[in-house]
Amino acid sequence: MFFEAHAAVCARLETALQTGHGLSLRWYDVLLQLHAAPGGRLTMRDLGRAVVISKSGLTGLVDRMARAGLVERAGDPDDRRIVHVTLTPAGAAVYRRARADHRAAVAEHFLAHVSGGEAGVIEAALRRVRDENAG
Repeated sequence: MFFEAHAAVCARLETALQTGHGLSLRWYDVLLQLHAAPGGRLTMRDLGRAVVISKSGLTGLVDRMARAGLVERAGDPDDRRIVHVTLTPAGAAVYRRARADHRAAVAEHFLAHVSGGEAGVIEAALRRVRDENAG
């Protein structure tokens, strides 16, 4: 049941982001992680650790987002193995506009189907599962 519920909710979130902002859930995830990072910047390695939706193909995804003007990639002058990804002002604006619709879609397609007491229990359980399996 977990997979079915996850897939159903993610499909609805994807539709809301695509319809309202032309964003995939994966693009939104990258924008979210960069927005939350100090200075809107992470190394590719740290971004790979932070994204939730899918880590596969992250380099190509970031390249496409850079071509769209949402992020910038830059090498580290002191270590050529490190690549920094920075949220652009345009990317920050897209994220801010999409965030309200994303939250509304989460409320409509997930939170509306659980009571207030259930929401707290679910959040606590998911946090425990995440924390025990992080690493």
